[in-house]
Amino acid sequence: MIKRVSFISMVVIIILVFFKISDQMPHHNGNSSGEYYIENALDEVGAKNIVTGIYLDYRYFDTIFEASILLVTVSGILFLSKFEQF
Repeated sequence: MIKRVSFISMVVIIILVFFKISDQMPHHNGNSSGEYYIENALDEVGAKNIVTGIYLDYRYFDTIFEASILLVTVSGILFLSKFEQF
């Protein structure tokens, strides 16, 4: 019973924090980064292919962090799935 109440309260807190943060974020049209990449990618990166340049230069650290988060998540799920009590 205590675990269930703790889990439900944790989910409610996460949802409330998510909505609070999303209300405070500035809204924009989303085209500014695309225009910047198109105008400056060839000069800054030096790659002939803009898509490859964006992926390997601009998004490199983002991709590495996404892969590490995925690895930690899968490891946590595998660790927790070994225990039937959870």
